[in-house]
Amino acid sequence: MEKRKKGAGESVRPPSKTTPTGVSPVFSRTARFRRETTHRLLGHFFLWGYREIILPSFEYLDAISPGLDPSLLTKLYLMQDRGSGQVLVLRPDATAQIARLTTQSFRDRQLPLRFCYSTSVFRDENHPASLQRELQQTGLELIGDPSVVSDGEILDLCLSGAEIFPLKKPLLMLSHSGLQEALLKQVAGGPERMKDLRLAFHSRNSDRFLSFLSSRTRNSCSRILALLAGKVLGIRECQTLLKELPAEEGTEVCRETKSFLDLLDLLARSPYASSVRVDFALSPPGPYYTGMFFQMFAEDSPTHLASGGRYDHLGQAFGHDLPAVGFAFHITHIEEALRKQEGPEEFSALLLACHPPGLAGPVQDFARTLRRSGRPVMTAPDPSSDSGLPLAASSILADHAEIAGVVLYDPANGVWTLTGRKKFFRTASSIGEIAGFVLSGDLP
Repeated sequence: MEKRKKGAGESVRPPSKTTPTGVSPVFSRTARFRRETTHRLLGHFFLWGYREIILPSFEYLDAISPGLDPSLLTKLYLMQDRGSGQVLVLRPDATAQIARLTTQSFRDRQLPLRFCYSTSVFRDENHPASLQRELQQTGLELIGDPSVVSDGEILDLCLSGAEIFPLKKPLLMLSHSGLQEALLKQVAGGPERMKDLRLAFHSRNSDRFLSFLSSRTRNSCSRILALLAGKVLGIRECQTLLKELPAEEGTEVCRETKSFLDLLDLLARSPYASSVRVDFALSPPGPYYTGMFFQMFAEDSPTHLASGGRYDHLGQAFGHDLPAVGFAFHITHIEEALRKQEGPEEFSALLLACHPPGLAGPVQDFARTLRRSGRPVMTAPDPSSDSGLPLAASSILADHAEIAGVVLYDPANGVWTLTGRKKFFRTASSIGEIAGFVLSGDLP
């Protein structure tokens, strides 16, 4: 039997009828929340001098990969560019993209660069712990300013921006990659113990940490470091411990300690100081972090909702070293956290006006009048005209939480009715009178 050749429009298997695992459409309340909060966040960033950048959806792999966290390299979505034959990658990380663009296009600018963005990143998280493969982020990057003041600006922006979300008790956990590394090197006494020390330190196991130190390296510095690794501290408490660290002038430990203490001094004067804790054993979220870094959590959230920090050497991967600091709100995670704490959806101001045959014109006039006043109205044919069964406004309101009121025509009595929630009810001989009821504020 002759095998049938597949034509250009034929597929090997029947087309899938489901959305791929890890991605999903965003509807109704969540879509509105994302649009409105993103708009407010970008507006908030604008007040600090950040200008929006819209990033390309994909890059050449060889151009972006030098700046990616190695752990991301196995999670990339790759495709071949039909024109050049080069390998393309869907955006896996916004920070690396901005670092590449700024180091290659803005390296000669004198003033620090401030960019903000709202975009999706794509990662193949092929394990049950993380089923999301498209993650929405809104964040910013400050490039060209190495000062501790810019670090404080980023932390203030994260904590003040968090007020846009109705999160319960947001808490920012702060640490410092450079100081961690300098202290571990000092107490290790050699590279052979660094791996074990680092593992014990980041696992917050103070006793195990001290057990790896020889009597020669076990000193007041190592004991303070064990204390820093063992608990979460307030700003003042952390300042006290860091000031007790023995550090010779001019050493890496001295420089990094001073940098972190300067930042803590700034934070102590911030109106958000009570929302900051120092978790000195927090693991850096990526290999390119060089200074302070942080994660923000909220009550009832198992994962962090924002993260960021200083990454002064990421630009080296793209040929030009520029100091930089930034962060991102993980909007997808925030939406999940809010779904767990939210109550019933607040009813909107949307009205539904149904028009029977021959009365579509007055209903459209009614809708235009209210829309000009800012009241949302949608119109639809009255289905009772076809079925012969009376349409119940109460059923519509029960099935559609987004509708605040229903306008129907009662042909038996020749009147229009406006039915709202909380047993609100009005009748009128004309739909124009119903419009007057709404515009006067009678309908909640």
